[in-house]
Amino acid sequence: MVICRQFEADHPGIRIHNVGGLQETKLIRALVAGVPPDLIYMYNPTLVGPLAANRAIVDLNKMFAESGLREENFFPGAISQLRMNNNLYAMPICRDCRAFFWNKSDFRKVGIDPESPPKTWDELAKLAVKLTLRDSSGKITQLGMQPPLDNALLFAAFGGGIYDNNKSLLTLNSKQNIDTLKWLVMLVDSMGGHDGVAAFQAGFGNTESAQNPLATGAIAMQIEGEYVPFYLERYSPSTDYGVGQIPSPKGSTTLNNMAWQDGDVLMLPEGSKHPDAAWEFMRWMQNPVQQKTYAIANRNLPTVLSLIHEPELTNGSPGKSKLGYIMQNIASNRANTRFFPTIPAARLCKDVLNNAVELAELHRKTPEQALNDAQSRVQTELLKYSR
Repeated sequence: MVICRQFEADHPGIRIHNVGGLQETKLIRALVAGVPPDLIYMYNPTLVGPLAANRAIVDLNKMFAESGLREENFFPGAISQLRMNNNLYAMPICRDCRAFFWNKSDFRKVGIDPESPPKTWDELAKLAVKLTLRDSSGKITQLGMQPPLDNALLFAAFGGGIYDNNKSLLTLNSKQNIDTLKWLVMLVDSMGGHDGVAAFQAGFGNTESAQNPLATGAIAMQIEGEYVPFYLERYSPSTDYGVGQIPSPKGSTTLNNMAWQDGDVLMLPEGSKHPDAAWEFMRWMQNPVQQKTYAIANRNLPTVLSLIHEPELTNGSPGKSKLGYIMQNIASNRANTRFFPTIPAARLCKDVLNNAVELAELHRKTPEQALNDAQSRVQTELLKYSR
């Protein structure tokens, strides 16, 4: 990998052995056995909380404070997402930010102005019904709105959340979340119900191909990441689509233009044989030169704000132009940056939340019952770490 070879050139005497994509199961086994790698790379931050709670990774607070790095120089959330109990347990290596995407051809097909995407969730719900099309047998042929793939994102967009860090309180079953889940169930029902929507989505092609459902028009609206424009540019360059801000509740000012973020991370495991060299790589990777190289190669956001207008990232192709829009107009919004919380039971919480949403959509539980049960299950797990 170019980045690794450049690090070696900048640091004579240090060699990097890249073992490739490390499976979570193999990582856990290595940590339990006391033979961890010197440095851990994970594709999302979900494991940071559980590993930190089990003392499997090193608190980076002191290293970060002495490094010369400053949190305000990073994209909002890039550092704060990786903290738990005020301790920093990982460093970002790239960032993802969600945006609102819509197929303009689908809008035109039903007589909707393709340059006027919904600004509120109420507007979106109405458009979703109009944009959902069926054949003579009643089967869905075009889905108005793809239900968000990250349910926590939707809760945050409506003003709720999963965890209150200030109070150290799990909030899965808050009234705001229950109302949001009721809205989601209504939306799914209006488009054909859980089973009908799920059956239609099961036929979607690979997103990294010409069969991308936004490209084919199979879905008219979705919330996705900054990588989508690059998929469309490569596999379906003629797709006529727009990118904009995620809708917000009607009448809201504080919830406008939410920047929902996550991204790949680096962690220093307890027992690393070369912790100083590992930290140096983590620190070195935050330099704008390395960040630009990595962001270009992976088609993601960099971690540092100094690259927000970097021409090599934002100019020269439709994908780069869309990336520039997302960086400059959404991802940099400090006023409303949100992310999945780093807590000891983060992985369990995601799984339990997804199950609760599915049960509500299937009408096997009311939204209140589903989220009350989810709250109880996750809270029971969190209590194990408070003793």
